[in-house]
Amino acid sequence: MSVPLPPLPTPATRAHHAWVRPVAQASLWLSLLLTLYFVLQALLLWPLQNLPLWHLVESEVQRQHVHSLIWLLAHPVGASMIAALLCLVSSVASWGLLRERRWGLWSFVALLLLSALTNFAIAWWLDVFMRDLIPFLADDPGLLQELQLNRWLITLTVVGMSFLFLGLQGWLGWRLLRPDIRTRFH
Repeated sequence: MSVPLPPLPTPATRAHHAWVRPVAQASLWLSLLLTLYFVLQALLLWPLQNLPLWHLVESEVQRQHVHSLIWLLAHPVGASMIAALLCLVSSVASWGLLRERRWGLWSFVALLLLSALTNFAIAWWLDVFMRDLIPFLADDPGLLQELQLNRWLITLTVVGMSFLFLGLQGWLGWRLLRPDIRTRFH
């Protein structure tokens, strides 16, 4: 009489949605760290904005019409706190995604798309900043032309990266909203 062989153990199949949890955890920790960073930055800038040197730089920027920096230098604490608030909103959305809440899924996807579009606004601001700054860096027409060419190369690179991130973040948002993933959220 022979004893039947026990069934061979099958390797555990990984769920096709298992990638959502690590993405949510990484996003949560990164958002929390950035929130903390911007709050600390605001606390450091608070006393600095009252120094005479700060006011000197601020007035020189206004006198030279460097429009891309005027508001940032006038409101450094406010700008840092706005960034901290946006990172905190991202933390809450990531936490909702991690806890598999429907509001977390939809807010995470909305923030993905909003941040992808914000990259284009940052590219525009960077171009304006470089356009404002280049005349102060070059007094030679040859150097001025070279710096303008570099400005265009940097702007095209940043805009190209913005399109790349728009595609990647759009794909991630589309993947998160597929029915097999959405059914897990309540």
